[in-house]
Amino acid sequence: MSINISEEEFYEMLWFRSSMVFTDSEKKQIQNARVGVIGVGGTGGICSEQLIRAGVGNVVLVDPDIFELTNINRQHHCTISAIGKKKVSVAKERLLDINPFANITTFEEGIDRENVHEIISLVDIIIDASDNKAAHYPLHRIAKEQKKPVISRSHTIPNFTFGAKANLWDYRDDNVPTREEDENSPTALIPLEEVTMEQFEAKDAKVHEEFNALYTQVFKSSSANKLLLSENTPPDGFFEAYAKGRDRLVQGTNWGPAVNITGIFFTTVAINIIIGSKNIFLGPISIKADPNLANIITQKEIK
Repeated sequence: MSINISEEEFYEMLWFRSSMVFTDSEKKQIQNARVGVIGVGGTGGICSEQLIRAGVGNVVLVDPDIFELTNINRQHHCTISAIGKKKVSVAKERLLDINPFANITTFEEGIDRENVHEIISLVDIIIDASDNKAAHYPLHRIAKEQKKPVISRSHTIPNFTFGAKANLWDYRDDNVPTREEDENSPTALIPLEEVTMEQFEAKDAKVHEEFNALYTQVFKSSSANKLLLSENTPPDGFFEAYAKGRDRLVQGTNWGPAVNITGIFFTTVAINIIIGSKNIFLGPISIKADPNLANIITQKEIK
């Protein structure tokens, strides 16, 4: 089914149900905002759609990956017909089916040192849903240079949230250190053009080693929350299969609702920034795991 409607009529209907939430001025701010979503899998996928449904008129999608069948349990744009297709292409098609007047720009090659300046220059706010330091660190460095806020995730024990938490690096404030500096990475002292992939990967490996050790503790614990983790022994070959071709990724679990909650938090923070508010979302700022976990795992910040 298709409809014949003008852009003005479309946005009037889009805003109808939220007409008492936002002023006319705020609606324009949201419509004119430019948001970059780096990684459109789990968190980034749901976030990209919620941004469009919230009325954001300009979105940049960045992701080099294709959809695989194991993505279907949590990644919003992943369907059977999307398997084997570029994530950004599938996402763009869906987002334009929601709002045909939106401006959607895609970077199928992902983000790296060569294109990071261009990507960050196109947006006002960055959603960092990437999963490796070769993406995290360049985008945070250039976002700081260009004074663009970045919404991403990090984990602190005992407030460990298994992905369901939004953290803001507001680089509009000159005193905010980069994520790279926050994570005590040796690469923070090296000019970006001189950092090697091996150095990024070494930091990934160190962080993920800590994550994987934590997951091992949690899997063995009777306090594990079945909704977010599991009390069950992983299937035979689980870690080996997950790690195949992904030896720098966390060998953990992902569950759709928890990932979707994270994406919704990211969207809420982005809208708050756009309209200069901190009071839209009436609810918790994070969904935490079982509080008993603090008693069975090392209480430290994962950096």
